[in-house]
Amino acid sequence: MIADAGDEPETTAWPICDHTTVQKYGIGYAKPAPVPVGGYVRTGCLLTDRRVRGLAKIAGIDPDGLEQTVRYFDTGAAVGEDPQFGRGATAFNRVFGDAEHTPNPNVAPIVNAPFYALKLWMGDLRTFDELTTDSVGRLIGAGANPILGLYAVGNDRASAMGGNSGAGVMLAPIMTLGSVTGRHLAALSD
Repeated sequence: MIADAGDEPETTAWPICDHTTVQKYGIGYAKPAPVPVGGYVRTGCLLTDRRVRGLAKIAGIDPDGLEQTVRYFDTGAAVGEDPQFGRGATAFNRVFGDAEHTPNPNVAPIVNAPFYALKLWMGDLRTFDELTTDSVGRLIGAGANPILGLYAVGNDRASAMGGNSGAGVMLAPIMTLGSVTGRHLAALSD
């Protein structure tokens, strides 16, 4: 389940789960058992509390709102339903769940303390320092000259948006510029 972090600008959401879930599947960077969760808690990767309300306070989430959300989620999860997001409602969703967990491989009630929250920050999927290329994708080296035989495509290539893009904005340029690079390479092989 994911809880809204409210007005905290750098945080978008807090995935919430119980101890059983962390032990069996892990959450985020935290690995499942037998890896202990203490290190993740000490480093701040995971927040934990024995009560949902306490977890909400630590995470800066409205305690009443989180308790209500967890109760609503648990009511559906107990009978294998996710009325808010429909997880596990299609065969496509179910294939990515735990086939041994019934009645729905994608949802389970959040009931076994301690409870955990994973802090997620907004991010943008691209490289830290995008690579400069020419119009066909060759990397630009010293003296602003293309490096023969060395190409960059996708998110490794400098953003067509000048670095000002949000999630998904780069998909069309990636496909278009990847096609340009592919055609260039195909022409070299003729």
